[in-house]
Amino acid sequence: MNIDQRLIWGISVNNNRSRIMNNLRVMSWTISITLIVLLLSGYGVTYAQPESGDWRVLTDFGEFVFTVNIDGTHITKIIYTFSSWTCGPVTLSGTISIEKEPGWPISERQFTIENTLDVPGDQTMTINGTFSETGDEASGTWSADMYGTTCSGNWGPIILSVQEVGGGIPERFVIEQNYPNPFNSNTTIQFALPRTLHVSIKVYNVLGSEVVTLVDERLPPGQYKTTWNAADFASGVYLYRIQAGDIVGTKKLILLK
Repeated sequence: MNIDQRLIWGISVNNNRSRIMNNLRVMSWTISITLIVLLLSGYGVTYAQPESGDWRVLTDFGEFVFTVNIDGTHITKIIYTFSSWTCGPVTLSGTISIEKEPGWPISERQFTIENTLDVPGDQTMTINGTFSETGDEASGTWSADMYGTTCSGNWGPIILSVQEVGGGIPERFVIEQNYPNPFNSNTTIQFALPRTLHVSIKVYNVLGSEVVTLVDERLPPGQYKTTWNAADFASGVYLYRIQAGDIVGTKKLILLK
């Protein structure tokens, strides 16, 4: 190989290296841009699992409570409470409880609960819901088919009504001061039960009028928390009263917006 051939070969090698490096740089930029686009479009985004526990929802027909399992993958129980609610030719009052194993699945933060209610004529009720990205809030729609009449509405947004926080069985009943306090929109109340008790937590204004019921159910021993979403309430001083069996406690909370 003469000198000219060696020079030509060397230039060719250098040009190939330069093209390879440029191609690698272009590929790197392409991959980075693609990842950014995918992230912005929501691809690959992971969300927190729905928080386990009982979710209590107020509706036009009364209320329903649905239970999310510990893994946040299924709804295992739903309780409907009808308060002299009329849809078409039917007026319903009372409570219907339905359980299912493993339950109604929660997929990509969404769920659908379809039930045939054990009322005259076997009428149907459908609940659709979506959990927030953080898993601690939910909202959705409901519809009922009563003898050919369809009644429907929206529900939520709501926050998990009562959640067990672990820590073993406490030795005595405890009710904590809400936190934060003062608060803007959301505040949390913690309490502990040494034995199974029916627990009621209600919020009152300074005139003594009840404004909302946060918890009204029988709970096993343990440590719990519940959250009040006061976004629709006016700023001011409120009182929350917790009753567990024959034990009663009252504390003050302050809403500032």
